[in-house]
Amino acid sequence: MGAETEQKREDYAQKDEEEAEEDHLAPSRWWFSSTLFPLIAGTFGPVASAFNICAIAQYWRVIVDPSSNEAEGIAVRDPTWVYAVNAVSLIIAVAANLVFLAHMGNMLSFAIAQPVTIAGWYIASILLIGLVAAAPSHLMLPTDDDRTFSQAYYYAILAAAIYFLLASLLVVTCFGVYLGRYSRDIKLTFSQRTLMIQTILFLGYLLAAAAVYARIEGWDFLDAVYWADVTFFTIGYGDFSPKTHLGRSLFLPMAVGGILFVGLIVASVSSLVLESGAKKVSVRMVEKARLQALKKLDPSTRAVRIGTHKQSTVANQSSELERRKQEFRLMRQVQQKAAWNNRMTALCVSVGAILFLWFVGAAVFYAAEQGAQNWSYFEALYFTYVSLLTIGYGDFYPQDNSAKPVFVFWSLIALPTLTVLIGSVGDAIAGGVSSFTLWLSESLPEKTNALSALKWGADKAKKQDGAFKEAKPPGFMSGEKAEPGAIGDEAEREAVQDISGDLENARGQSQYRSKGGSTADGAGKHGRRYLLIKEMKNVVQHMDASPPRQYTFAEWTWFLKLLGEDETDPSKHRRLHDLKLDDANDSHQAREQTDNPARIEAFSWLGPKSPLMGTIDEPKWVLQHLMSTLEKELKSDSETSQSR
Repeated sequence: MGAETEQKREDYAQKDEEEAEEDHLAPSRWWFSSTLFPLIAGTFGPVASAFNICAIAQYWRVIVDPSSNEAEGIAVRDPTWVYAVNAVSLIIAVAANLVFLAHMGNMLSFAIAQPVTIAGWYIASILLIGLVAAAPSHLMLPTDDDRTFSQAYYYAILAAAIYFLLASLLVVTCFGVYLGRYSRDIKLTFSQRTLMIQTILFLGYLLAAAAVYARIEGWDFLDAVYWADVTFFTIGYGDFSPKTHLGRSLFLPMAVGGILFVGLIVASVSSLVLESGAKKVSVRMVEKARLQALKKLDPSTRAVRIGTHKQSTVANQSSELERRKQEFRLMRQVQQKAAWNNRMTALCVSVGAILFLWFVGAAVFYAAEQGAQNWSYFEALYFTYVSLLTIGYGDFYPQDNSAKPVFVFWSLIALPTLTVLIGSVGDAIAGGVSSFTLWLSESLPEKTNALSALKWGADKAKKQDGAFKEAKPPGFMSGEKAEPGAIGDEAEREAVQDISGDLENARGQSQYRSKGGSTADGAGKHGRRYLLIKEMKNVVQHMDASPPRQYTFAEWTWFLKLLGEDETDPSKHRRLHDLKLDDANDSHQAREQTDNPARIEAFSWLGPKSPLMGTIDEPKWVLQHLMSTLEKELKSDSETSQSR
């Protein structure tokens, strides 16, 4: 194993939560094991414990009259050892949950918390599996009775399966730590930890509401759990409803509280999946498209093929400024291709997940209801579809003791997921429509008809104010002279001229600054700092732009000049043929550039250290570097004055 790989692992291990989330070059498979698996464990661990409580809350056997519903069956008392094993399993699992949460809060070390959590969940799972396996042979009933297992028995099966799965996921996480792929600290952001807390509070609220209504309405506790779940997800089949005056009175605040909890969880999941997760996947798509473009680089012609048909050339005979401009356009084409691939991937994954939840859920309910209602598969599909959309006509609803626990678990996963997936599909379709509209408007001849004239006027107004105001001085790199009064006062105009000037003068200033100097005189230096502060104020307005602001090449050239760089200086840049696809240091160096905004190393617009790479939006990147440059210069002046 090479030294570069070891260095990359060490760097990844030292990142904090936000850095690990934003690192676009970290391997996705290790992001799953270091972040996603612990998040799943922390979220579904309390779910398994809630099901374990349900498994101990009622007897496991009921005697049912063939002419009545299973909910009307007569419970049969279980032996003491069933309660004992169930209780031991619950205590161990809850302790494992608490230890895991303590590790999330940095109150326990990895070396203590992870083994205890994994062992606790495995032991709880094994105890419940043994209990479930022994039940058919050791919990006997007379042969002339119509015996069946209660909902508690099936809740025990679900709890055992979840415990075992979560413990296995954490084993994978520990394996990654053993290999040195990431640090022992679980890298969960504040929003991810918030989702875990919200899930715990929601489950506690659901069980508490079920206990209250079981007492008020005379229902079995597990039927009340099923009713509360149906209520909070606004399905409302109508098979259970409050009949007492007290129950209906308490329903008013209780239902609002449950629905608010569901809304908070859905919002948190949406934020994680559609914003954080989708953003990370999007950046990985850009990285993949960038590497594919470099692989298709023709060394002789400097032609790069983007996709199947589009081809761009970065000519050697062009001036350095023109070559960089062509390189910049090439990177924008790579981003457009990656955005299209990302939308299609999100659309396919979302539709596939929706179909999975629908058809597989229908298959489970079809099997569960064969005894009670003898559903056909089409009827199960219909029931699942109506439930997914939270319509709940009430013509079909779960009645079998095995179907109700499965429905509670399925609804906890399917309904929030469906909401997120519908949002993902909507974003993908909206993005495609926006791209098509933009392509159509750009393809129209300028100012030849009402539509294109309207577009031209809207674009002009858009660039004059707000988040999309042009981020460079009027006339800079446009081939036109700035209109009188376009640039503020005389001091600002002189500062802009000093920074920009002609290309040859700009090159000289850039080279001078690279050796540690500043502008030619004190007035120029102060003018440049005035522009740095002014541009910071402007860039702040761009940070809230929707869609995220993307700067033109001229705007980037202006910002880089302010930062002491020069797009006309070949010594400051890397060329495409210098980029090595197997350079193990690229990812490490790319991260260094983000960690040290005051230093901008030589980069290619199509390279890993390009400002267009990463999860940071372009205005945020520019603002960070403008602030760091100003801070560095002021600190240098302060040290110089103190040394005199």
